[in-house]
Amino acid sequence: MTVYLVTGAAGFIGANYVQHLLMWESSDVEVIAVDYLGFAGNQANLESVSDRVVFEKADIADLDAMEEIYRRYRPDYVVNFAAESHNDRAILGPSAFMRSNALGAQVMAECSRLVPVRSHVHVSTIEVYGELPPGDKWFTEGSPLNAKTPYSAAKAAGDQIVRAYMQTYSELNIRMTHCANNYGPYQLPEKLIPLAVTNLLRGRKVPVYGDGLQSRDWLHVADHCAAVHRVLHADLGPIPPRAATEPELLPIFDISARCEVTNLDIVRRVVTALGLDPAEWIEHIPDRPNHDRRYLIRPEKIETQLGWRPVHDFDAGMAGTIDWYVEHRAWWERILEEKGELGFDWGAVGPEAHRTPGDGAAAG
Repeated sequence: MTVYLVTGAAGFIGANYVQHLLMWESSDVEVIAVDYLGFAGNQANLESVSDRVVFEKADIADLDAMEEIYRRYRPDYVVNFAAESHNDRAILGPSAFMRSNALGAQVMAECSRLVPVRSHVHVSTIEVYGELPPGDKWFTEGSPLNAKTPYSAAKAAGDQIVRAYMQTYSELNIRMTHCANNYGPYQLPEKLIPLAVTNLLRGRKVPVYGDGLQSRDWLHVADHCAAVHRVLHADLGPIPPRAATEPELLPIFDISARCEVTNLDIVRRVVTALGLDPAEWIEHIPDRPNHDRRYLIRPEKIETQLGWRPVHDFDAGMAGTIDWYVEHRAWWERILEEKGELGFDWGAVGPEAHRTPGDGAAAG
């Protein structure tokens, strides 16, 4: 039996990956779903497959706990989605982000070194590259890490640790991905698209930071999951010595659908899809501190070397995503009842406002 260990499995992307994994693979697999159930973790995301996974509540930054899980289940494949991933909360409470995204990445790599696996994918983000300079078309796997927010800096720290493991421990088959902004079902309604939908369905306007012209690279979560799975199973061979000075030669793959859209356009699409007038239902509020203006990545490496391509059309994907939140109102209403309002108003918050409860504890 093939054993998959998926961390952050109760989060947005992790839960989607687990569900897709169980569709792609035969019945002769065991999936160990690990999550700390922190702020963004929601075990309800796994309800549809709860009878087909083994759930373990664990902190990925706890070496003893994670090593025990590795030794008990002996995973063949490991995918680490676990991360704190919201820029607003990271500004107000960065400690949990540093622990989970940096130390957690090291603990996971160390466990895969101590208890060898066939392959291990560390899932990261486009935001480690920072803000795209004017005139540049995109970032690539060879671009320097230039994170400028607490969230992206924590992810970049984890990336650097994983890169060091790649090159120091030649027997460790570890890979890394960077993804564009994901959208799709099960995303916590603190993020742009589900926040817009859930606000409108409750008769509230959609807040847009600043002028709303921040430009992002959008990727359907199902396409992202397929890309990660392709990287996990790819036969990549040894890392060449030149990778020490040419990071694009490391087993790192940037994942994008080449779909650039501004935040304001995203919100207008949501408002219009729900039959409302953007002029009446969008409100501009103060921008958050240090907000990246634009970033994109080029997916040429994963396209040419691994043959991956996105299959979700953006318009159809957006329509399906909006419909999902309309049809799963009980899912997000329960989240809002438990967590309270998830939007931020930077014109009103102070350093203690919206502080994540228990800041300093890791999250899956």
